[in-house]
Amino acid sequence: MSNQTANYPKTFLVHIESITNKRAKIVINHIMKHGFITTEDLEITYGYSHPPRAARDVREAGVPLETFKVKSSSGKSIAAYKFGDITQYQANRVDGRKVFSKTFKQELYALTEGKCYICNGMFELMGEKCFQKHSNKNFML
Repeated sequence: MSNQTANYPKTFLVHIESITNKRAKIVINHIMKHGFITTEDLEITYGYSHPPRAARDVREAGVPLETFKVKSSSGKSIAAYKFGDITQYQANRVDGRKVFSKTFKQELYALTEGKCYICNGMFELMGEKCFQKHSNKNFML
């Protein structure tokens, strides 16, 4: 990382240093050095065929990203990413996506009697808080 680390709170820097996901680290380090990263950077420089997945890895690691439009080297409009409101980073999300165990999913399936419930849009936020309590009643399939 560069000397631009002085612009970020120490707690945020500690959080991003603890992230181990390779794609997320590449995006974070590039943003730390250059201020933003484009989908073109991710495709050409880093060889990612699906750049939004790399950005999603960063978000899933608790780091807020803002998406904006820039022009590619060929003049096309493409996406670019920069840090969002870093005061909103989620320190408890370093590991990214949560993978539920087979046993947990079976218990959840039995609890809901195999019915599909429509999420009200709060699943990710509620799931993150409730996951720590390990209560099946707080989840949906």
